[in-house]
Amino acid sequence: MRHEEKYICSERQLVIIENRLKAFLPADINQTGNDYHIRSLYFDTADDRMYHESLSGIGRRSKYRLRFYNMNTELFRMERKDSVNNMKQKYSVKVDIDTALSLRDNDYPKNTDDKLLLELYVLQQTEGLHPTAIVDYRRTAFTYPVGNVRITLDKDISCTFRTDEFLDKNALLYPLLPQNKHILEIKYDHILPGYIKAIVDTGDLERVSFSKYANSRSIIAGNGRKEDGYEF
Repeated sequence: MRHEEKYICSERQLVIIENRLKAFLPADINQTGNDYHIRSLYFDTADDRMYHESLSGIGRRSKYRLRFYNMNTELFRMERKDSVNNMKQKYSVKVDIDTALSLRDNDYPKNTDDKLLLELYVLQQTEGLHPTAIVDYRRTAFTYPVGNVRITLDKDISCTFRTDEFLDKNALLYPLLPQNKHILEIKYDHILPGYIKAIVDTGDLERVSFSKYANSRSIIAGNGRKEDGYEF
């Protein structure tokens, strides 16, 4: 289990923090260039249990997503992310495009040795698990070995309910946050080194409890608008 802190960043704050991080920390080894693209397909039960648990801040909860990077269809990851209060843990399995398409089409493998894929099948049979939303964004990532720190800057976060467009580069997406707002995430094992705190401290960061999935569902329900504010 790892700590995970999230902050809302303005464009100005993002530029300041990104330039500081570039000066002191290495970029993630899997990142080429200034950032990379992430697209995730989220799943939920027939009664939207995971969405409502996220909105309510249930202490122990899970969410399921299928993810790929830079629109590269050679590798997908099926993930379950568990939350226990403010601690997070992730389980992941690599899947090929055929399996990814089956998951997108709500056809889960039942004859599999992988526990996570089998778990999806059981949830489909018992709770009506199915794809519900796509979340799309660009990420810049940095790492620091002490404390196993990983800092990410997520920009241009958007979403859609058209789950059949998961592999479509031209999918129509709704913005998830107000214009020029982004998300800073800081993940670490035990204690965040003071050196790292100083790098990201702009004096006016707003720490939030933010779920990309929960906010995407709220945006989608409002046809691209969220009149009652964002679920931070």
